[in-house]
Amino acid sequence: MPTPPEQPTPPTADRLAERLTAYAVLAHDPAVPAIAADYWAKSEDHYRTVDAALAAFVTGAARAAYEDVLADPTRAAAQHDLRGGLTALLREHPEQQGQLAAAVAEADRHIWIDYHLGADYTAQPPPLPPRAPGTRPRPGTGDVQVVIPFRDRAGGTRTRNLLACLRALADQEGGPGHRVTVVETDGEPRTREALDGVADRYVFARKDGLFNKAWAVNVGVMEATREAVPEGGYVCVLDADILVDRHFVARNTARLREDGHGTHLPFRWSLSLDAPSTLRAIGLRNDGGAADVPPSVLRGLLLREPPGGCVWLRTDVFHAVGGFDERYEGWGGEDDDVVARLAAAAPLRRYDDVLLHLDHPRPAMTRDDGRPFNAHIELGSWTGGHGYGDLGKFTSATT
Repeated sequence: MPTPPEQPTPPTADRLAERLTAYAVLAHDPAVPAIAADYWAKSEDHYRTVDAALAAFVTGAARAAYEDVLADPTRAAAQHDLRGGLTALLREHPEQQGQLAAAVAEADRHIWIDYHLGADYTAQPPPLPPRAPGTRPRPGTGDVQVVIPFRDRAGGTRTRNLLACLRALADQEGGPGHRVTVVETDGEPRTREALDGVADRYVFARKDGLFNKAWAVNVGVMEATREAVPEGGYVCVLDADILVDRHFVARNTARLREDGHGTHLPFRWSLSLDAPSTLRAIGLRNDGGAADVPPSVLRGLLLREPPGGCVWLRTDVFHAVGGFDERYEGWGGEDDDVVARLAAAAPLRRYDDVLLHLDHPRPAMTRDDGRPFNAHIELGSWTGGHGYGDLGKFTSATT
């Protein structure tokens, strides 16, 4: 007789309490729909279903803690209280524990935004120890080109994040050398002086109006690889808000060299940090000299398999698909499009690294009339046949 399929191990009361607490946050924290409207639309019903079952279950101390979470879904102390109260309550009611575990397991299969609260998280980061001497310099040479598209008209958190990103890229160990190109696209070069001596190459691409990430990436790749053989080398397209660990370049270059694919995204879940976690992560990685940032000290929202943020690929594959589709402007769509075209051109893989996304104000995700910015563009229709990465595309006055 065939062996019956192995049944998943039921979660412990403590683990189930943790997941139920996460669903209470996901259903009530206004940051969840704000982080990705399309992911929220896919997930909301599942959050509501589990939260309704939780609300019907909690009594006594767990009920009070649940109401505290609803009143302030960002307060970690209330979440710890709810988890503790739920653990005790679940142990007292094993039948209902099974029903709630089944509801969570079903919802977990469908949600696109999840929640992370590290055991050691605090909204008040402690003072950091002095940075250890001997910071590793960024090599500034080699066949890896890191391209970062950028705009910050407020001169605030996005610039802070970019500088943190660049400092982490300068602190790399092992592997080949790498060079970093920042492309600022705006009506004026607002960040040039701040990046002096920090990036290997700064490119100002003049363009007013909506931010065009796709064009900025193409400009950066063309400028960075102008003297390189198109068939050789690797490109990493990196958002300015990503904080990388010390082995980021070596690990991902080795994957492209050894695993026989053309493109990869090194993560399945992107952890979008809250404001206190962002300051702690920057402090530990940049100022504390840590090789990476432990998830146990962080809080944030997990996005499931987003198409962008960090994409590694062979340079020849980038040119084979004509780069990013420069018709995309404003928020959304360009990453989905390029990943689809890259996957059609050569094998694409995902890995399971932790991707840390630093906090910043969210951009508008739709036009004033509620329509998506780029709904009119047919996914995958770009070929780059008319050229791409032209620095003077939007004006003849580029510097």
